[in-house]
Amino acid sequence: MKIQIEVQDSAVSRLEELKNITGSSDYKELFSNAVALLAWAVQQRTAGNSVASIDADAKEFRRLQMPALEYAAFISGRHSENLKAA
Repeated sequence: MKIQIEVQDSAVSRLEELKNITGSSDYKELFSNAVALLAWAVQQRTAGNSVASIDADAKEFRRLQMPALEYAAFISGRHSENLKAA
């Protein structure tokens, strides 16, 4: 299946940068990785888990706030007040 998307000119350089920094050979690989990450994050949120970045040295974490993930959690009945302790 072929899917076409339009992106703003300002986003093209960011996509190119992400493609390069991740070693993706093309945009198809970049978007496949992005979809895999989103699918995992949705799975985590619908299970009631947080998705976060952890700074082990500083012993801090930063929870990802993303409307699409919160929506998935909401419709699955696992919205913010039901988050498991991090």
